[in-house]
Amino acid sequence: MGEEPQKTEEKRKMPKAQEKNNSSPNANNTGPTQANTRSAAAASQKNPSTDSDSREIIRVINALKTDMQGHNDCLKQELTQLRQEINGKLNSLTTAVQSLSDHVDEAESPLCTYLKQQRSLQQKLTDLESWSRRNNMRIFGVAEGEEGDSVLKFVEKFIKSELPASQNMELKIQRAHQTLAPRSRPDAPPRPIVVNFLEFTTKELILREAWKKKKIQVGERFVYFDHDYASEIVKKRKEYNTVKKALKEKGICFQTPHTSMQIHWATGVRTYNTAQEAQRELRKRGFPVEEPEPTEGESPAETRLLELMGWQQAAGCREKGSAAARRVREKLCEFQRGHTKDS
Repeated sequence: MGEEPQKTEEKRKMPKAQEKNNSSPNANNTGPTQANTRSAAAASQKNPSTDSDSREIIRVINALKTDMQGHNDCLKQELTQLRQEINGKLNSLTTAVQSLSDHVDEAESPLCTYLKQQRSLQQKLTDLESWSRRNNMRIFGVAEGEEGDSVLKFVEKFIKSELPASQNMELKIQRAHQTLAPRSRPDAPPRPIVVNFLEFTTKELILREAWKKKKIQVGERFVYFDHDYASEIVKKRKEYNTVKKALKEKGICFQTPHTSMQIHWATGVRTYNTAQEAQRELRKRGFPVEEPEPTEGESPAETRLLELMGWQQAAGCREKGSAAARRVREKLCEFQRGHTKDS
């Protein structure tokens, strides 16, 4: 019985000891926290300028924000004014371009008409010039100085000595002179001599006799005779140069009357009215020939105007018409060849 009161007293004392033990860590933790607080307070007391510097930085940042906001407002206002000016200028440019477009539309049709009229007048002028030259003949290859004091006397003597058919006839040469181009250099081809006859028949007779003889020589140079063509006709005849070169390499005979070409194929003589037509025929037959450059027809400006005005269909119709005309000519040539064989 005496032991039980003693145990009860020990149990009462044990919780108090545990409470003391449990409270000891809290006391230990509180110590460092208070120490940190005291150190921070001491640091703040030691550096009083830190807070003032922070406040100054914040004030400067706010001032910069205010200035930037003001500049942004000014830029927005200037951009708005610039956009309004650009829009106004664009509107005025649009109006001006529309006005120019209207003027161009009004001028295209008359200009195209004038170009066609100019081409027609040029063709008529070329025809008149050709008629005025029909009694003329050109002699190519006579060296400069061979004519002596009188070109007319030299030509008359030269023709009668080289062409026997003209010895007993009166040539009736009215004028004879070299072309009006500058005197040629020694290494350049000499200027041709232009001879004007009183009668067309005399000129034709001289040309036929000269072409029959083929090779006529004066000194060391070969001389040949031809018509005195107008400048536009000369340009047109030059288109056949590439075709002539290809035919000469193959040894095929040909003739170029006026602005056409006659080629003596093995199947017969065939006439081509343009250099492009002859070139296409040679390519079909396997001849290497370059594309000739046309010198007649619609000018680039006229072609451009026709394209702008939407006249491509008319151009296509013209091409179809020319193709049909070529087919008709080919059939006529075939008929003529067949008729010749039958006869």
